[in-house]
Amino acid sequence: MKVLVIRFSSIGDIVLTTPVVRCLRKQLPNAQIHYLTKVSYGSLLAHNPNIDRLWFLHDDLDQIINDLKKEQFDCVIDLHNNLRTLKVRRALRVKKTWAFPKLNVRKWVYTNLKWNLMPDASIVERYFEAVRPLGVRNDGMGLDQYTPPSQLSNRDIPMSHWGGYVGCVIGASLNTK
Repeated sequence: MKVLVIRFSSIGDIVLTTPVVRCLRKQLPNAQIHYLTKVSYGSLLAHNPNIDRLWFLHDDLDQIINDLKKEQFDCVIDLHNNLRTLKVRRALRVKKTWAFPKLNVRKWVYTNLKWNLMPDASIVERYFEAVRPLGVRNDGMGLDQYTPPSQLSNRDIPMSHWGGYVGCVIGASLNTK
């Protein structure tokens, strides 16, 4: 089985897709997992051992679609779910395509009217709704980030944390987030 996962941006959202990719690998061990993202976010996924091939959107969506058509994917998992990813899904003509529920109207109502109609589920759990038809479930092991050994240095980490550490990054590009 050859699977294409799509998430074009942004940093945090791409990191939030890593449990889906890991669970695809663990629960469908014979699947070939490809991932399509913008070239500017490729370094986030470049060392992820759960991805067999990375595809990069530069500026020309039609060109990447033509390249992807040659792969003959068995299914497409759209974790971005916007007009561009819909164009990719339709152009590939893959029968098995699933997208996560983006809930744009509910998000608009919440941010503008302060009425919380959002489900009591994290974005990661909503991403898993897109792979549920494949029988893939969340393993509860959290997010993944793989850094090549050449970029690791204990000089950047206090000695008390050399045995392991947790990093938290808070930020967003829009003030409504």
